Amino acid sequence: MSKSMESWFFMRPGFTTFRLEPEKHRQFLFGVRERQKRDLLLGEIEGASYSNDGHKAVVYGDYGRGKTHLCHNLAYEIERAGLGVVPVYIKCSAYTSKEPFSSLFKEMVTRHPTEEIRRVAEQYIRKMGTEGFPDLADVVQSEDIERVMREGLTAPNHDVVRNCMRWLGGEAKVPMGLVSNALKPQLTDSREFGAVMRGLAQMFVAVDKKVPLYLIDEAERFENVTNVDTFASWLAALREITEIVDAGYMFFIGAKTRNNLPTIVVQEEIVRRIGVANYVEFQNPGRDELRDFVHELLATFIKKGEVPEPHRRVLSGEALNSSIPEELIAITGGDARRLDTYPFDPDAFEQFVEQVTAGDLSSKPSEVLLRLQKASQRAMRNGVQVIDSKIVDAINSEGF
Repeated sequence: MSKSMESWFFMRPGFTTFRLEPEKHRQFLFGVRERQKRDLLLGEIEGASYSNDGHKAVVYGDYGRGKTHLCHNLAYEIERAGLGVVPVYIKCSAYTSKEPFSSLFKEMVTRHPTEEIRRVAEQYIRKMGTEGFPDLADVVQSEDIERVMREGLTAPNHDVVRNCMRWLGGEAKVPMGLVSNALKPQLTDSREFGAVMRGLAQMFVAVDKKVPLYLIDEAERFENVTNVDTFASWLAALREITEIVDAGYMFFIGAKTRNNLPTIVVQEEIVRRIGVANYVEFQNPGRDELRDFVHELLATFIKKGEVPEPHRRVLSGEALNSSIPEELIAITGGDARRLDTYPFDPDAFEQFVEQVTAGDLSSKPSEVLLRLQKASQRAMRNGVQVIDSKIVDAINSEGF
């Protein structure tokens, strides 16, 4: 009979592993301090949206700190709360020294669903000239961009709309003959990128009463852009788009300290537009915080009583069942402490926490989850349903 982690460790419906996947598990955020930091950012986003402002921030912390998961969780919470914000997640590419800014900007435009862009553009053009719907020509101040937004983004053909989004994002060699053969072959100037963003932001605010918020993950890759001329064009473009009030940008950056931030995001003109107070550091959790993180995660994933209160609202049905399987009661001998630390025995649990908080590569949720997964797999290979100190030590000794 084949084994599965789900049945072996009495997991709740919907969980098949101890890994956390940022997109699949975006509704979960474990740890009191993690949620406090998240709520701080969420409050800033909400507050800015009241006046149709886009929140701007740089969020930085050590690699493996959980910034990607935070990114997706913020998008989930924005949608759940029905805030006046359109979250758009972007993962930066492996940029080269001469990477054009359009590599990032194209993602910002095309990450919007095509039908969503078409709907917003069509409604805006229909009401253009009325109160709250100023003429696009006045907003973007570019004849080519205005024409593509007015005629191309409202086209009934899905492919035409998509091509227009690619062109507006700065992609080259996009077939635009169905809109006009007289268009520029490619947008490359910072003012053009700013014009596109002003147009998109204006349409979302006017039609949906929402501001676009771009969650730009792994932005430490900006540091790869080292060519002098290319760096200057990126700086000009970032300065242009961050100047736009009704568009938000949050840059999530892998950096151990503020001194390790990419040079471009600490330039005076960028700092001024983002705001010094909006550079937020996510420090690595301490021993007690990691203990709480693991404890909360295990209580959520495994059928050992009530689901921790912060996660009840995102689970439903059988996953909320607080009953404990008879077999699990037997394995833990009816001992509340052993049940509390399951699938670890109590000593192994404390040993595990000590080990994941030691060393330069530890004290990170990603490392905790990796070791938890490996320890669970090792227990299954050994045919046991409790992780003891020998397994914890064996996993630890296999590291650096």
